[in-house]
Amino acid sequence: MLKRFVWKENDVYAIQLKQKLYMPVQLLAKPYASFYALESESADFADFTSDSVRLDDHQLLGTCMVLKQFVKTCAAAKLKGQLLPREHVEIPELFISPDPLQWWRRGELTDSELLYHLVHIDPARGDQGILSNSITQRNIPRDDRDLWERYELVGHNTGYELIRRLILSLETGRWIDPAKEKARTGQDPYPLQTLEELWAAGVPRYESLE
Repeated sequence: MLKRFVWKENDVYAIQLKQKLYMPVQLLAKPYASFYALESESADFADFTSDSVRLDDHQLLGTCMVLKQFVKTCAAAKLKGQLLPREHVEIPELFISPDPLQWWRRGELTDSELLYHLVHIDPARGDQGILSNSITQRNIPRDDRDLWERYELVGHNTGYELIRRLILSLETGRWIDPAKEKARTGQDPYPLQTLEELWAAGVPRYESLE
């Protein structure tokens, strides 16, 4: 965990996912952050031979809302010159959100009965909550896989769930969200589903995440 951490736009940090596995995160307008298909065995990315690496030259895996505490906890180093931030990263404005009226009856409904909408979140105003975000498209179909893969679930990403997302995304080279797949199909098809499996794979034990 970093002793001091201030969220500053375009700062780049090395996030530790496993022993000898780090990936970069670029902070955007709070609370958004972008993650890249780039990995290193060292927190300072010393295994790269060039003096500096441009994130513009590497695949952007995805951008999502992230809790500040996650970055403070899992960041091993601030990369002040080794990795140059991507010059422009588009902040998403459309998100998948549960139906606000049905959500309060969550315990009475099966996963297949729960409706999801596409909502708009203005980056300048931020998430207004499940009851107040403006609905752009109602009742998005579960069989529209392209739509579900294109947009994030509303809400902040954090904890071991985000670490798992990042590991799976690095390994496959595409942006993965097990929670979104479970909401869409009712099943989570991806590995590393328990803390024990994550720890056995080399993920550090972050006390503040447990």
